[in-house]
Amino acid sequence: MKKEQKIIQKKSQIVEAMKRCLERSVYSQISLEDVAKEAGYSKGGLRHYFPTREMLYVALIENFFNQIQRDQIGILQGLDLDMNDKALITTLFGIERFMLDKKNMRILINIILYGFEDEKIREIIKKYIRNHLNQYASTIKDLKAAQGSADSEAQFIGRVTQIILLFAGILEFIDPVQMDTPRLIEFLLKLYKYGS
Repeated sequence: MKKEQKIIQKKSQIVEAMKRCLERSVYSQISLEDVAKEAGYSKGGLRHYFPTREMLYVALIENFFNQIQRDQIGILQGLDLDMNDKALITTLFGIERFMLDKKNMRILINIILYGFEDEKIREIIKKYIRNHLNQYASTIKDLKAAQGSADSEAQFIGRVTQIILLFAGILEFIDPVQMDTPRLIEFLLKLYKYGS
């Protein structure tokens, strides 16, 4: 294995260890030493790859959001879908990643909380949230193309979708009531089609 590949592999191991730590604890209580121990490295070994906590979080954020984006694109790619089916799959994917997957929700909450403390981290999070918004807006715009809807409406409905999925996930994580997922999907699809 080439040296560059080994470095990428070791960084990936450390990022995955960070995710496991965030699944169990709050970001502010996790030290680099905790992450190093979880990854099977010394603190110095971890600092070789991530000299600062911020650098580790940047790698975590990029890994987290890029994986979600790759998975969503991978699901849609190669499928011959009409716009209704594409909207349904996009919505299902969002529900699965941000409402039903408790580990993802815990990691995302920790990432967002850290973003409140660090402007650089917040800007990186903003970039990925905007990419996610644009994916929803594009799906909505395609679905509503026959109606001649404006881009601003697609952006608005995309943002409302993000808010619903994120907060439904947070609320179900904190106080589960076994939300009726098919009903939520139906609601979001109506929102896509009929808008505000």
